[in-house]
Amino acid sequence: MTVAQDLAVLRQPAFRRYFVGRSVSELGTTMTQVALPFAVFAIGGDAGDVGLVLGAAILPKIVFVLLGGVAGDRLERRKVLLGTDVCMALCQSAAAVLLLSGTGRVWHLALLQTVYGCAAAFALPATTGAVPDIAPEDRLQQANSLMRVARNAFGIIGPPCAGVLVALAGAGWALAVDAASFAVAAVAMAGLPAGLRTRRPHARLLRDVAEGWHTFTSRPWIWMMVASFAVYQATVLPTIYVIGPQVAESTVGVTGWAAVLTARAVGALAAGFPLLRWRPRSPLTLAAALLLLDVPFLVALWSGAGLAVLLVCAAVASGGLNAADTLWETALQERVASDVIARVSSYDWLGSLAFAPLGYAAVGGAVDGFGIRDTLLAITVVHVVIHTVLPCLRTVRRTERPDRAVAVPLEAGGDA
Repeated sequence: MTVAQDLAVLRQPAFRRYFVGRSVSELGTTMTQVALPFAVFAIGGDAGDVGLVLGAAILPKIVFVLLGGVAGDRLERRKVLLGTDVCMALCQSAAAVLLLSGTGRVWHLALLQTVYGCAAAFALPATTGAVPDIAPEDRLQQANSLMRVARNAFGIIGPPCAGVLVALAGAGWALAVDAASFAVAAVAMAGLPAGLRTRRPHARLLRDVAEGWHTFTSRPWIWMMVASFAVYQATVLPTIYVIGPQVAESTVGVTGWAAVLTARAVGALAAGFPLLRWRPRSPLTLAAALLLLDVPFLVALWSGAGLAVLLVCAAVASGGLNAADTLWETALQERVASDVIARVSSYDWLGSLAFAPLGYAAVGGAVDGFGIRDTLLAITVVHVVIHTVLPCLRTVRRTERPDRAVAVPLEAGGDA
């Protein structure tokens, strides 16, 4: 395959427009993640206020993401994405104006981030359903890989750009850039084909929610994978971001840990390229197995390994995670019908959003109660057991890549 073939999905005008819009907004989002804490400090807030503002965007996602899934199937996904991009652009514009005018307060930022989180709750499931609406069936994995390559590239570029902008001009300008990025995304979404909706909604909202739950629970390969991801979010990721810095403090230092996080970003970026052309026959089996690439990194933390070992293990682990996410998302889009994909995706998002905060608290408490080494060992054992057993399960192994993508209709029951 040539590079042109690797990027063939970009020849589709609708996907190209979608790709540009979502990628630009991702750049703004990565900049805001760095700028927002400094914005809080600039208006006299403290660390507790930073937690309040950042947390204000998370809770609405948990509360409203299931409704977002219903909206993503009931309404034109183009309109859902357009509306949420406009809402998020307005939120970040208001925050930028308040900061640049010197009139901003912590409660202003918290309120705006709450509204921002509500919009994101509706956008997340719609993005999962939008890709199969506009990308050819045989290019779904390529489309998802390209989206992740762009996201990870901006994950590397965005933070230092934000740091420079905050240092030179202030956090308000970084939020203004984020607002502009959502405006660009909104223009891109407005140009997508109309009618990206495949079903007539029921009059009763709860019936739509129940149908999504039925589809989710009646296919064991879906809920088993989502359950494993929820455990991963609650154990492995908190290990990296809670225990990792504590280990680094006595081993590789702050600069060394920054290099480890950079290696993770580079590994995630690199993992996207092979999946532009390689389509494994059993994507879920491979996805579950790829998550075991975290084990060397966890062992390296447990043993207090040197910087070189940590860098390599971090890059490999993050690459495995990124590839697994791409394979999972593609399998979901190929095997779940378009008229229910947003609702099924909303349960996937709920698992990630709800369990991650609990995991951070639990891992921090375990470290205080049992120590770093015992906590790391317990998490590693749980991780190995789950992701060794999962690929062996028949329902996971049977979910092979179809020669031609075949969606499972909403009415069908049982394993897909």
